[in-house]
Amino acid sequence: MFRRQAYYYASAAFVILSLTYFVAIINQAYVGLDLTNANGKWIVTSSDPDGEGYKLGIRVGDQILKVNNQDTGEYRFAQKWSEAEGASSIEFRRIVQPTDNIIKIPKSTVLLELLSEIPMIILGFAFWILGLITWYKRPFLVQARALFWLNWFIGLAIVLAPASSRDLIFARELEYITLSSVPLYLIHFFSVFPCEKNSLVNRFGRSMLALIFIIILILTVLQSVGIVHFNSSLKKLVLTNLIIGILLVLWNLGALLKLPNDKPEKNQANILFWGMSIGFLPFFLLTAVPVIFNVQPIENTEVSYLFMSAVPATLYYVIVHKYLPDSRRLLKMTIAFFFEGIFTSIVVTYLLFFLKVLKPLNLEVPLAVFSLIMLAKVSFRMIHLIIVKLLKKIGWSGVEQGLDQKVLKLNERLASLHEEELILEEVVKCLRVEGALLVAQNAKGGYLKKAAGRFLEKPDDQSRLEAYFQADRRINIGAKKLPKDFPAELYILLDSNDFDCGIFIGHRSSRIEFQREELPLITLISSQAAQRLITAFVIKELSQEIKEIAQRSLINQRKIQRLQGITGSLFKSIEQERKSIARDLHDGSLQLALDLNRWLDDIAEECPSAKGDKAIAHMREVVENLNFELRSICSDLRPPSLNDLGLLYAIQIMCEEKMENESVFIFLEIVGISEGVRLKEEVELAAYRFLQEGITNAVKHSGSSKINIYIELNDSELELSVRDFGNGFDIVKIDDWPLTSEHFGLIGMKERLQGIGGELQINSIIHQGTTLKVSIPR
Repeated sequence: MFRRQAYYYASAAFVILSLTYFVAIINQAYVGLDLTNANGKWIVTSSDPDGEGYKLGIRVGDQILKVNNQDTGEYRFAQKWSEAEGASSIEFRRIVQPTDNIIKIPKSTVLLELLSEIPMIILGFAFWILGLITWYKRPFLVQARALFWLNWFIGLAIVLAPASSRDLIFARELEYITLSSVPLYLIHFFSVFPCEKNSLVNRFGRSMLALIFIIILILTVLQSVGIVHFNSSLKKLVLTNLIIGILLVLWNLGALLKLPNDKPEKNQANILFWGMSIGFLPFFLLTAVPVIFNVQPIENTEVSYLFMSAVPATLYYVIVHKYLPDSRRLLKMTIAFFFEGIFTSIVVTYLLFFLKVLKPLNLEVPLAVFSLIMLAKVSFRMIHLIIVKLLKKIGWSGVEQGLDQKVLKLNERLASLHEEELILEEVVKCLRVEGALLVAQNAKGGYLKKAAGRFLEKPDDQSRLEAYFQADRRINIGAKKLPKDFPAELYILLDSNDFDCGIFIGHRSSRIEFQREELPLITLISSQAAQRLITAFVIKELSQEIKEIAQRSLINQRKIQRLQGITGSLFKSIEQERKSIARDLHDGSLQLALDLNRWLDDIAEECPSAKGDKAIAHMREVVENLNFELRSICSDLRPPSLNDLGLLYAIQIMCEEKMENESVFIFLEIVGISEGVRLKEEVELAAYRFLQEGITNAVKHSGSSKINIYIELNDSELELSVRDFGNGFDIVKIDDWPLTSEHFGLIGMKERLQGIGGELQINSIIHQGTTLKVSIPR
């Protein structure tokens, strides 16, 4: 937002400065005298014919004695800029007359002279407005933003020129500063457009121009406060700096002209090169060179400024318009335009001379006539374009465009259209034909048909043209004219995105037949329209497929959720069944076995002779083994320590039992949980079963003598892992286990964990071991 406001603030500042100085120009006449101090005498070195001093009789070489009734050396503008601007009276002495003369300078600008200044103001505003419009239309383009500031500075320098010539307050200083900054912005702009360039020449040129700008800035400030008096040298330095910047820009554009013809940057560079040349060359020849080399200009310098209007117009046109005409055609038109102007100016000059309207015939006369004629031609061309656009807007059919212009316009419209239903309608409207029909089909059975104009209203014509398309598919790719009895005049067969596409173009509304040389253009624009329609059709089909896939995915997801619910219920039922079996074994078979063991002890005590009986001893050993097995089975089915003592005690007991019964070492690491902490029953049970299954698998399959167990409880979940250092396995085969009836323990473990929102990760490397990791929500 801040960056956007900067452009608005800059525009407001431009308008305020321009209007302020314009009002000041109205209230102060232009004197037009340049002075020099020669041994204490102030001599006129230049007297502008358009200035009041020249009109009142002051010529080059005259001595200025007093300005506003004070000595010339004490007059502030004579001290500061060696000029007599702002004077209301001047006392001078001519070379040929020893007497002194006093003239009165008008207080305000004469209306006729003011009208001569207005084109400069308009030109400055044209630079600024075109830069603002370019930025407004393309605000996200670096080139558009760079063009805004370039045009802002050029426009302000041009607007300040009339005020600077009158020595209005700070006008000369602002003109020098803005004009000396223009080369920097020129180099910056053309280093990012038409393509980015960061060559050694650009870097050196930018550094040199920045150094000259700093020197000009310092000298301008010193000149303004009266410390130094380098007015003439300062003006030459400013113009030299501007010429260097222009030459660097033209060098950059000239380098791009070496690009291949198929590169769009070459076309853009060509248009910009000729636009910049036409705009700046007259300024270079008619204004800058005479001032730098102290030569009298052969033409009014303001004429050269008018040619600069080509610069903002060219830059705006190239940046804003996405599709540009061939630069070679524009160059031919421009050359023809200038030769017409030169020939016309010569004829008009000699005609005025023979009619004795013009008495002296020097180089200045034809140049002035040429400038006026070129200005008139441009003005008439602009008026013609405005009238044509207005007539087109109101729908007057008398204004006819060429086919290439129609295709160019249609191409721009197609690029901005987003509704596929309007594409063929736009083709019909721009080509001014009765109708258009598109038929496309691919090998997969996709079929597309779109109609506009008369074909939309006449299904019989559609059917006839469809039949023609089906008969002519893949026979004659390209465009051809149809027989006159057909409802369409042109048939264009294309191959686009695996589609056989036929486009039928109806007869022109004017009934004028298409020419053979027009067919390539029509084929090109028709193929673009067909590409847009087919792409939209393919996208629509893909969208439908994606929608169907999403629906199937939703159905499958619901099935998975139901299966997970069933699986969770199944595991709960299994645990309940295990609990019930363990209780039955504990309360039934185990109690009977214990009772049998007590009876055997009683028999041994009551019958001392039976103690040595081998049968009794064997029976007692079998009963003890039976008791042990029954207790083990009960513990495996439902470990009582898990319900009574909690998860950690149960895990510790399980690890101790495993190490007693198996030749394995188990290392247990616990983080964030103490022995008294209890979790939800289903969480504790799932964690216990996971560790039980993991340890059993490691002992049974890994061949490792060491197992690491890690348990961590945080705010959101319980994390557990079992790691061995044994054989490992190929994890790619995990997905095949349900199909091969292998490792149902891990499969069941995964299903159990998913039922309560847990997640199982299995990592294994052959001969390096396996890690099972699980996270269970608290």
